[in-house]
Amino acid sequence: MHGVCGIFGTLSLGLFATGEYGAPTPLGADNSAGAVVTGLFYGGGANQLIAQAIGSAAVTAATFACGMALMYAVKATGTLRVSKEGELEGLDLHEHGGPAYPELTGGISGYTASPSGESAASGVAIVAK
Repeated sequence: MHGVCGIFGTLSLGLFATGEYGAPTPLGADNSAGAVVTGLFYGGGANQLIAQAIGSAAVTAATFACGMALMYAVKATGTLRVSKEGELEGLDLHEHGGPAYPELTGGISGYTASPSGESAASGVAIVAK
């Protein structure tokens, strides 16, 4: 969602820039003929659209590379997956001590309050029957 919409917004400048605004400078907009940006649909040609596409591709590639590097680093530490017990119990119970979205299931069916191992959030721990 965010990536696709962000890329569309970036490419939109190369398509829909009307030429009303110039390049930003410390003293305000530079509205000289060479600094005004016009998009493909307003007679500016494809140069701005190509520049925006190159920028979007560069940011996408850098984000992907950093994301992959970080995930491989986490995987190398052995902390990427939850334990088998956590998978079988369910992450909500295992990590947070309670079921997810009990209001959508009409209560906490299938679970009972246990006096041992109380949860800090609710005062009781929820364990599977």
